[in-house]
Amino acid sequence: MVKNRQQELISLDYDSLRRVIDKSLTPTGWSLEAGSGLGRYVHYLDTRGFASVGVEISSEITRKAKRLFPASDFIVGDVRQLPIRSDCIRNLLSLGVIEHFADSQALVTESTRVLQTNGVMVTTVPNQYSFWPYIRSYLQRSGKWDIGYERSLTKPELRKILETSGLQVDSVRETKAISTLLQLLMLMIQKIVTVRAPNPGPSPLRDFYLPREKTMRKVLPIISRIIDSMPIISRLGFLIVAVSRKSP
Repeated sequence: MVKNRQQELISLDYDSLRRVIDKSLTPTGWSLEAGSGLGRYVHYLDTRGFASVGVEISSEITRKAKRLFPASDFIVGDVRQLPIRSDCIRNLLSLGVIEHFADSQALVTESTRVLQTNGVMVTTVPNQYSFWPYIRSYLQRSGKWDIGYERSLTKPELRKILETSGLQVDSVRETKAISTLLQLLMLMIQKIVTVRAPNPGPSPLRDFYLPREKTMRKVLPIISRIIDSMPIISRLGFLIVAVSRKSP
């Protein structure tokens, strides 16, 4: 997990989800991120003029999010039973959350409950048809996985979950191909180095942070967009992102 405000903000520079958020959401009414983590998306919405709040089940993470982004609002709560009244949220973000629960359908149904009619929901899940399941399997076998239960989905599976919950799906597509390819490349390099090292000891996987130089922060997002625009490569994107709205 990213550990400070600077790293949280830098990560947004390489995140293609911002384009989806900017295109899909409008700053009217209340916006909610269900499972807000350290809060960078809640902060981002705030900077865009949204009235937003994040819900996170961990009180420790919620306190840290508040320290990183003191101007943003965060509350402790369970995404399976949101502490939000029905039909009051205009925009809802569910980013990398529902795949951590065996009953993903129940989570989406609960999110739908708090949405206003025609309210918009942006959902992301890991893409089954990408390199990510292999990366996750490697981390699990190596004892470097501490996230717990997670499964990957296909686009038809995610669409079915959303539609069964009363949502109308506007779009569903793969994204963030470059991130997956970079992670796979890092794992391959690490494996080669470990094999060649004499009497190698444990080689923990280090967190990977993209270069912070201003030039690279401008260039890499452009490269990412170019890669994501290639139909064959884009299907390897490790995330599926869906934009849906609550049916009348």
